[in-house]
Amino acid sequence: MKTKQILAICALALLAASCGKKQEQPVVTEVPKEEKTGPSINRLPEYHFSDSVQVGNRTYVYTLHREALDSLGSVCDEYGDYYVNTLYKLDIKRGGSSFYRKQFTKQTLGNKLPADFMKNGILDGFRFFRVEDGKLVFSLCVSYPDSDLSQPFLLTIGPDGSSEITKDEYMDVEGGEEEESTAP
Repeated sequence: MKTKQILAICALALLAASCGKKQEQPVVTEVPKEEKTGPSINRLPEYHFSDSVQVGNRTYVYTLHREALDSLGSVCDEYGDYYVNTLYKLDIKRGGSSFYRKQFTKQTLGNKLPADFMKNGILDGFRFFRVEDGKLVFSLCVSYPDSDLSQPFLLTIGPDGSSEITKDEYMDVEGGEEEESTAP
């Protein structure tokens, strides 16, 4: 029993000694924040994507290319940051031959795009959406940079190469009814 008492006393002594030790405090150094020296100029990264889709017995191979071009101007947000407008190029081949080729900017949408989006938005989304009634349907989107405010559109390309751009009434993000999207 004496051994147990001695061990208990030693354990209490060690515990008291460790509680009495001064614990080292971590050293916290503040990193000074970078002062904003002027507006930033932002560009969406260059993007290149190619895929194919089968419509009936025909294969369509489409290529989408995006680049930000200074020549298209830029928009300025409420913080004074600039966003360079983008150009999308859509090239579609059918049976190895050129079928459809066009370039798109937000100006391509013309009077379908509200004036505030023409002034403050950039064309920041373009992707293949679906095949509908033998036609290829692509989705386009003009958005205020770094926000959820957007204007979605559909580009429908017929089997004869004709095309039409319409407002996408079902993906009205500004109105709050959002459809799931995987657009780049």
